[in-house]
Amino acid sequence: MVDVMKPWLVYPGAASAVTLVFHFAVGLSWGTSAFAAFVGWPLIGTLVTLDDDLPGGWSNPDGTVKPPWRTREFWGQLAAGFGVSTMVAAFDFGIATKGGVERFCLGVAAATVSFGLFRRHFRPHDTD
Repeated sequence: MVDVMKPWLVYPGAASAVTLVFHFAVGLSWGTSAFAAFVGWPLIGTLVTLDDDLPGGWSNPDGTVKPPWRTREFWGQLAAGFGVSTMVAAFDFGIATKGGVERFCLGVAAATVSFGLFRRHFRPHDTD
């Protein structure tokens, strides 16, 4: 079954599973659980491996590999994760309330930024 799954679905699927664990096992709210899984997880992982990605590090011994945190895809993933987590928080907070609407609008803005980063809207001549 894993062979059939698209590679880009692995992270959202895993982050969704972590969100469920954080909510039900730890007792965090839905929005906080989603934020920790979709935004906190990649940020902490990046901080932990930051020195490995630098030139001379474990993942980049000759200094020719661009670290993941220097790519638009990484920042697009974070923006998408922030959009997902704020949308989840909007529904958790109450979508018909003022706070829910504010979170929903923030989620739409983050999703728009993410879409732009993934579509190369800001750098149309980029060949990366």
